[in-house]
Amino acid sequence: MTRKSHFALALFFLLLTVVGCGSEKKEQQALFGEVMLVHDDVMPKMDKLRGLAQELSQQADSLIADSLADHSTQVAEIRSLSEQLTNANEGMMVWMRNFEQIEDGTPHDEAMQYLTEQRKLIQQVKDDMLNAKKEAEAYLSKD
Repeated sequence: MTRKSHFALALFFLLLTVVGCGSEKKEQQALFGEVMLVHDDVMPKMDKLRGLAQELSQQADSLIADSLADHSTQVAEIRSLSEQLTNANEGMMVWMRNFEQIEDGTPHDEAMQYLTEQRKLIQQVKDDMLNAKKEAEAYLSKD
C-alpha cells in the first residue's frame, strides 16, 4: 500500500467513527426523548391525583362521622384507593429524584442500557398513576 492509500484508509475509518458516533448520539437522544415524553405526559396529572386523594379523604371523614351505620368496609376501600394515589404520586417523585442525565463520555452501550431501564421505570410510574386515577374516579362516580 502506498502512503496515499494509508492516508485514505485512515481518513475513511476516521469518518466512519465520526458518523458512527453521531448516529449513536442520535440514538441516545431519541431514547432520552421517549423517556421524557412519558414523563411529560403524566407529570401534569400529579395535581389531579392529589385532588382525588383529598376528595376521597373527605368522603371517608363523612362516613366515619355517620355514627348511625357501619361504614368500615367503604372507609377501608376509600383508604386503599387514597393510598394507591399517594403511592403513584410518590413513585413519580422517586423517579424524578433518581433520574440522572447521561454524562458526556459515557459509553454508548451503558447510556442506552440506562435509558432503556429509565423508560421501563417511567412507564411503570405512568401505569400506576393512570390506574390509580381511573379506579379513584370510578369509585367517586358511583355515588
